[in-house]
Amino acid sequence: MNTRQTPASVSQRLLWMIKHYRADFGALSCPLLCRLTGDLDADALDAALTRLAARHESLRTTFTGRGARLAQIVHPPAPVPTRRIYLSDHPDPEDAVDEAVRAELRTAIDPTEWPARATLWRLGARTHLLCLNLHHLVTDAWSTGILFRDLGALYARATGASSSLPDTGWPYTRFVEWQQELLDGDGLQRHRDYWRRQLAGSQLPALPAAAGDRPTNADRPTNDDRPASTSRPATADVAIDLDRETVTRLRALARTRRTTLFAVLLAVFYHHLHQVTGQDDLAVASMFANRSRPELRETVGLLANMVLLRARVGQAATFADLVGQAHSAAIGAFTYQDLPYQMLPADAVRAGGRRADDVLFNVMAEAQHRTVAAGVGFELLVPRGLGSRFRFELAIAPVGPADLRVVLYHPTAAYTPAQAHSFLSGYADLATTLTAAPTAPLGTARPV
Repeated sequence: MNTRQTPASVSQRLLWMIKHYRADFGALSCPLLCRLTGDLDADALDAALTRLAARHESLRTTFTGRGARLAQIVHPPAPVPTRRIYLSDHPDPEDAVDEAVRAELRTAIDPTEWPARATLWRLGARTHLLCLNLHHLVTDAWSTGILFRDLGALYARATGASSSLPDTGWPYTRFVEWQQELLDGDGLQRHRDYWRRQLAGSQLPALPAAAGDRPTNADRPTNDDRPASTSRPATADVAIDLDRETVTRLRALARTRRTTLFAVLLAVFYHHLHQVTGQDDLAVASMFANRSRPELRETVGLLANMVLLRARVGQAATFADLVGQAHSAAIGAFTYQDLPYQMLPADAVRAGGRRADDVLFNVMAEAQHRTVAAGVGFELLVPRGLGSRFRFELAIAPVGPADLRVVLYHPTAAYTPAQAHSFLSGYADLATTLTAAPTAPLGTARPV
C-alpha cells in the first residue's frame, strides 16, 4: 500500500493557520492516557497499538503545505514503536509519572514528521501508565473515546482472546470529501443564513480581568510552525468536583425539562457570566462533535467545530427559562454545526475587540472510562496540566459513573490562582443554588 495525499479539512486548515499566526495559541496535544492494572503483556499492547493505527488512518497521517494548500498524507500501516520507561524503583512512582506525563504533553509533536507518540511507564508489577500522545490535527475529544474502546478490544485480540468492534464507518479522508461537497453546494449559504439570524445583536462575554492582557505579539506570525517543546504554558488550570447531590439535581432537571445535561450546565454558565459581566445577551463559544451523520460516529479525526450559543439572560424569569434558552441554542447549533464559526461573516456577532474563542464552554461526552481486556483493567484518565488552546475555557468532564469535574483553564498572565478558583467556586455554588429551586424568580442584579 502506498501513501495517499489528499486535501485537509476546513478545521485542519484553520487550526494550522491559527497556530502559525498566534504566538499565544495553547496546547495542541490531544492524548489518550490510560492506567493499566493487572498482568500486562507489553508486547501484546504494542501489537494492539499497531492494529489501532492500521484501523484508523488518522493515526498514520502527516501534513505538508500550509493555508489552503495544506494536505494530509496517509501512510500505510506499520509497527507503532512504544517507549518503555521503568519507574518501579523510584521512591515515589506516582509522583514521578505525574511529572513525566506533564513533560510529555509539553513536548511538541511535529505533524509533518508523524502525528503520534506512545510511551508506557511501568510503576509496579501490576500497574502501568500508557500515553498515546496525538497531535490535535488528527483527533478530537470524541475520537479519544473511540480509541480507548478500540484499544481494549485490540489488546484482548492480541493476547488470543475474542472481542468485537463496530465497523469504522467513513475514513477521515471521506469526511473531507463530503465536507467539500456540502460547502460547494447550497449548504454554505443555508448555514450562514441561520447563524446570521441566530447571532444578530448578540455580544461576546467581556470578562473584566481578561481585558488588555493579550501579549503584544499574539497576532504576529511565529517564525516556526513548530511550537517550543518546553515553553511555559499559556494557560494554567484549577479543578473542582461538584458534590453528588448537586450532580443528581442537575441530571434530574435535565430529565424534567426534557433536555440534556449539557443545556443545564450551560445555563449555569450563562447566569454566572451575567453576574460577572452584567451582560444580558451573551454568545458563548463551544466545541461540538460535528458527527450528525451516522457514517461519522466511528471516525477518528478532527471533526469538532466551534459554534456560538446565544442566550438572552435578561429575559429569563427563572432558571428553568434559561435552561430552555440553552436547550434551543444547542438544538439549533447541532443542526448547523457543520460550518465552523470562523467561516461566518466578521460582523455576525458584536465582538467588541474580542475573539469568539476567548471564552469557551465545553462538556465532555459521557464515554466508557473503564474496561477489562484479557484480565487487564483499562482506565481512561483526564490529564492534568495539559492546558488549553483557548484563552478562558470552562470544561466539565464525567468522572466515573456519578461525578462531574469542572476544570477552568485560564491565562497565566491574566488571572491569579485565587481569582481562577473564585470563578470556579462561583460556578459550583450557582449549580447548587439554581438547581435547588429552578422555578424560583431568577435574580439578575450583579453581586456587590
